[in-house]
Amino acid sequence: MKKLLTLTLLFFWTTGTFAQNRPPLERIISVKISNERLDNVLKGISNAGNFSFSYNPDEISIEKKISVNAQNQSVREILSDIFANTISAKNRENYIILKKTTEEPQKDFFVMGYVSDGETGLKIEKASIYEPITLASTVSNQYGYYRLKLPKDLNNINLLVRKQSYRDEKILLRNKQDKVLNIKLLATKSFPKIDTIIRLISFKIDSLPNKKLDSLPIILPSTAKIERIESKDSVIIEPQKFDYKEQWENTKEKLQSTQNRFLDWLVTTKQNIHLDNIQDTIYRPVQISFLPFIGTNHYLSGNVINNFSFNILGGYSLGVRTLEVGGILNIVRGKVNGIQASGFANLVGQDMKGIQVANFGNVVGRNVYGVQAAGFGNINFGSTSGIQSAGFGNAVIKNFNGIQASGFGNLVGRDMKNSVQAAGFGNAVIGNGIGVQAAGFGNFVGRDFKGIQVAGTVNFVGETFSGLQISLFNYAKNARNGYQIGLINYAGESNALPIGLLSFVRKGGYKRLEMNADEVNWFNLTFKTGVKRFYNILTAGYNFGFANKPDFSLGYGLGTAWKLNRTFWLNFDLVSSHIQQNNNDWNLNQHTKASLGLEIHATKHFALFVAPTLNFMASNESGIDLGKLNNWKISEKQGYYFGQRANLTSWIGLQGGIRVF
Repeated sequence: MKKLLTLTLLFFWTTGTFAQNRPPLERIISVKISNERLDNVLKGISNAGNFSFSYNPDEISIEKKISVNAQNQSVREILSDIFANTISAKNRENYIILKKTTEEPQKDFFVMGYVSDGETGLKIEKASIYEPITLASTVSNQYGYYRLKLPKDLNNINLLVRKQSYRDEKILLRNKQDKVLNIKLLATKSFPKIDTIIRLISFKIDSLPNKKLDSLPIILPSTAKIERIESKDSVIIEPQKFDYKEQWENTKEKLQSTQNRFLDWLVTTKQNIHLDNIQDTIYRPVQISFLPFIGTNHYLSGNVINNFSFNILGGYSLGVRTLEVGGILNIVRGKVNGIQASGFANLVGQDMKGIQVANFGNVVGRNVYGVQAAGFGNINFGSTSGIQSAGFGNAVIKNFNGIQASGFGNLVGRDMKNSVQAAGFGNAVIGNGIGVQAAGFGNFVGRDFKGIQVAGTVNFVGETFSGLQISLFNYAKNARNGYQIGLINYAGESNALPIGLLSFVRKGGYKRLEMNADEVNWFNLTFKTGVKRFYNILTAGYNFGFANKPDFSLGYGLGTAWKLNRTFWLNFDLVSSHIQQNNNDWNLNQHTKASLGLEIHATKHFALFVAPTLNFMASNESGIDLGKLNNWKISEKQGYYFGQRANLTSWIGLQGGIRVF
């Protein structure tokens, strides 16, 4: 008996606590009173709901006798049945204040009531109720209650009710007076999920044709091999490879998430509820707004398409067809056709066709066809055809066709076709590119590129390159044709012509390590790299301390080679070297040599060569010992070499040696 009493008291305590958490007007009570004075009826209602009434007895006929029979109804509904529209009720803490409604003629009237499920009777929160002509709208609160203000001078008033997972409702209002209108919505039938459908489909395997069974894949159990690690010293940690494509996908997701969070921050909760519930599109010729939720589009601005939109500070709409001007910010959930100008930024959720101008930036969720100009940057999450100009940077997440110009950098997330990129720092195309890239620092193309790359420091093409690269350092995985002009050029494979201080081609290039002797040095070590049409030469000579011979020489040159057949090649080289004589001073000793040599392949990676040479030397020191070739001098005289007084000597020489490749 004690346990039962304890449970009963706990039930009433819990019920009372729950009731106190709800506003007095929304508390659910049950009362049955027959033919009692109004003040006694109000007292019975307040006792049942555990709250108090506050009213002026002179405004309410408390002597009037009434009857009430309510089962599990809200206090608001009971009061509405008692007073109709003659008394207004408002919550204030644990009080309900009753006031007599004014009898003066009003320009507006109110429709109020509850939105509930037509089958279960449960109240529905966050339902949208609106009138499509004036765009007056409201949202049901957490107890399902709504209150909507409407003008009396409006003809044919239709209320539209929208809620996710419920059927649309349309209500015609004939009486333009304050009224209570409870709305019941019917839930839409939901289809089973895909995985539920799959589970419902079954068949017997032996009912299938035998030939089909043979084609079924064999599923083998997976096994995991566990290897014992003997010691910490035996653990090999391989460095993680940088995958720029994976990093780019992660970056795109972060950009999209940032855009969505920014829009959620700007748009009010009420607008977001309308956007979730209402799929209707409303067309209005002109709208004027002060802020995204304060204007002629009201809280339904996210569902309205305007021809002209004027926003004093900021505006929000579904679409713009001709012109939008904003003092600070323009936000369009759908498409823009025409001109969009803003003092700070323009944000478009879908396509933009026309011209966008902003002091700070433009953001478009899908495709752009036209011109974008921004003081800081432009970013488009779709494809772009047209012109982008920005003080800092431009970014297109998908494909681009047109012109990008910025003070810092330009980015294309997929392919660039027949386009120009110009940036103060760098340009990047993650996919394929066709066109021109010019940057103060560098250009990057992740896959194939056809066109011209000009940069102050580096050009990079991840796959096949055709065209012209000009920079200090040029890289292409496969230089199919064209030119690489730079201090250092590199290609995995190349049919292009690299021109620079050093050029390296990993596969199919021209590489020679050469050891030879001539009349100047008893030993020369020479390295040739590039392509056979044009290669670079690095050379160093040494004489092992022989008398009348220079200490060493260092030189650089250029050359070209012709393949006569599988055995014989011809080389023409032009090399200029500094010769260091027997002192520590770096005086003028410049030796220039042109040679035409015959290369004889003994094996696949070994060759002999011999080459007659034509030599010229400018020196302000005594001449070198040419040995038996001393009589082969062409001339020897005093003269000037680049403004310096020097001995000018020319002769015919000879060199020979071996080459490894």
